[in-house]
Amino acid sequence: MNQSILILPKLSSVEAKADTLQGAITLLNSLHAYDEALIYADRMLALATTSESKNTQCLALGDQVEINFLRGERQRARAVLPDAIRVCDAANKNFYSLLLNTLAGIDLIDSGNYLQGKGAAITLLQDFSKLNQSSDYGTQLEEALARAYLHTGNLEQAERYGLQAYQKAKAGNAIQLMEKTAETMASIKRAQGQYLNSLEYFETALVLKNRVLDDLLHKNLAFQRVKFDTQDKANQLNLLEQKNKILAVERELEKKNNQNLLLLIALVLVIVFVLGIWLMRALQQKNQFRQFSQTDGLTQAANRMHFISFANEAFKMRTGSVSIILFDMDLFKNINDTHGHATGDWVLKVVSETVKTHLRKVDLFGRLGGEEFGICMPDSSQASALQLAERCRMAIAMIDTEPSGHIFSLSASFGVATVDGNGLSNFDETLEAADKALYRSKAEGRNCVNVFRQAS
Repeated sequence: MNQSILILPKLSSVEAKADTLQGAITLLNSLHAYDEALIYADRMLALATTSESKNTQCLALGDQVEINFLRGERQRARAVLPDAIRVCDAANKNFYSLLLNTLAGIDLIDSGNYLQGKGAAITLLQDFSKLNQSSDYGTQLEEALARAYLHTGNLEQAERYGLQAYQKAKAGNAIQLMEKTAETMASIKRAQGQYLNSLEYFETALVLKNRVLDDLLHKNLAFQRVKFDTQDKANQLNLLEQKNKILAVERELEKKNNQNLLLLIALVLVIVFVLGIWLMRALQQKNQFRQFSQTDGLTQAANRMHFISFANEAFKMRTGSVSIILFDMDLFKNINDTHGHATGDWVLKVVSETVKTHLRKVDLFGRLGGEEFGICMPDSSQASALQLAERCRMAIAMIDTEPSGHIFSLSASFGVATVDGNGLSNFDETLEAADKALYRSKAEGRNCVNVFRQAS
């Protein structure tokens, strides 16, 4: 992608430039690097305006709409949507117009306009059957339609469209769509009273969610590594150019007198200064990369990979008890569905900030995925871990949600496990034990703490 972007100025074809930018946008969207993707969409739109290419303008405006929806900037997406559809219609890009109307229909349902959203979705699905039945956008539309029927109480239609969406996502091996449709089917089955089926779908969604998060983490790490390597190569190239200039200047200075020799000395000092700045920036970039690889971008807590690595080391080096606390935000999906993902992100950040204030310096707090968090407590007894879990639980319940723009209650369920007399010997066993205690808290009505105890 970087090499393609670098040769853009050398391309004369508007279509070739648009294809290059579109490839970069698709890649960045898959990495959730939406801000950078939006920059390239703006560049494509500027290119289309200059060349008066309706096809490229349609593509660029469509990208802006989709990226803003992905970023959670719903108002911005809605503002661009009418122009995008008008331009695509004028360019006879019927399929792109269908995709844009699909995004609008899904947004209606996500916004709670279920009746209007259902009507739009059914009409759009008929259009997909004529143009492209296998499109992922059609699958997304069916999943949204299933949610609309679920919320309006038509469980039969909800199951029909939800199952269609799940089967299509599974057939296409679309992991993110499989995870989302599995969650929807779990909700439908729960509403039907089929709790075992609901649990199976929920467990499938949880496995897929972890897989998506791990895949995204690895992709982002690789992406950041490539960015760093590219910058490092650029710095090396600049350094080589500087060295070549130095050699040229030195050959010229050999022909001159002592006054020019003083100029050479001054030039060398300048170059040493430049090299010092470059080295300092390179070290800063390495430190930033190291921090990025260990930190969750949203909550600034340790990410899953770093948390597991730290905890494994703590268990290997322990001289006493080590405790693991797992907690999960109760009914977090309802917050996202009711108030939007931006509010959900606000909750995760505020909860993380709240919990951090109760930790010791030696404790590590991490986000393990979605709304699930963990705390590793070296040299901690079971009683101390239980006290900390209770403090965190009460602190979360007391969070004022009014600054988010909505008023609702928050709670979390906790599970605690300690390597002591409970038959636990390593991190994996302790993590599994804490997870069992967490599920017991969920089963007992949520908003409580359970401690793992070995069955006698």
